[in-house]
Order: sequence, then structure tokens, then C-alpha cells
Amino acid sequence: PLAESIRSNTDLKFGLYHSLLEWYNPLYLQDQANNWTTQDFVNQKTLPELYEIVNAYKPEVIFSDGEWTASSDYFRSKEFLAWLYNESPVKDTVAVNDRWGNDAKCQHGGYFNCDDRLNPGNWDILYLRMDARSSLS
Repeated sequence: PLAESIRSNTDLKFGLYHSLLEWYNPLYLQDQANNWTTQDFVNQKTLPELYEIVNAYKPEVIFSDGEWTASSDYFRSKEFLAWLYNESPVKDTVAVNDRWGNDAKCQHGGYFNCDDRLNPGNWDILYLRMDARSSLS
């Protein structure tokens, strides 16, 4: 698989992008309709997926996105990050950005990207340069 090949053939760190939301997922839409008072989407889709990708691929970087719609409490980000940094198989090597809820930007994470157009540091500059032809640039 890709992660193993990168680790064994390069000096690169393996990282993954993960979106906290899915615009048209029925569970997400129901939580949104309930003004984020339910967490069916998070409990049944987002968190199980995050645990799975960490355990299966052991990324050294996680770029989280889609945080602007709801709080870090809705996404249960503090719970996941506590596990990630204290118990996960990558607890000693992982770095994450600051997109874990609309209340967490520029406050929590191994590196900050704050808003796309700020100068956040080496990780996100690389991300933005590689994405120069997209609609985000």
C-alpha cells in the first residue's frame, strides 16, 4: 500500500486529509437540522473513520477540514485528539492542524493554518503551493 511504500522508499512523512463533514450525508443533514444537538453523523461515520485511518495507516500528519459548520464538542474532537496524542499508535509522532471545530481554529493543533490565506508555517504553505491551480487559491 501507499503508506508502506512512502515510508520504505522515501524520507517523506505520510499524511492524510480528512473532512469532518459530508454535505449530503443524511446523518449529517439530520444533525444539522437538529441544530447540532444530535451527533449521529459523528458517532456513526466521522469518529469511526478517524480511528480506522489512524490504526490502519498510522499517518504522521492529519489535515482535518470541514470544521466551520459546528463546534469541536459536536465533532467530539477533544476526545479523538486525547486518544490520538495519548493512546494511538502514532501518539509520539503525529502532527495535526487546527481545524477540529469552528471554535478551535488558530488555538489547538500541532500546527496552525488558521485561514487559508495566512502564512501559517511550512506544512500549510506546501499544501497551498501544491493546490495552486484549485479554486481555493
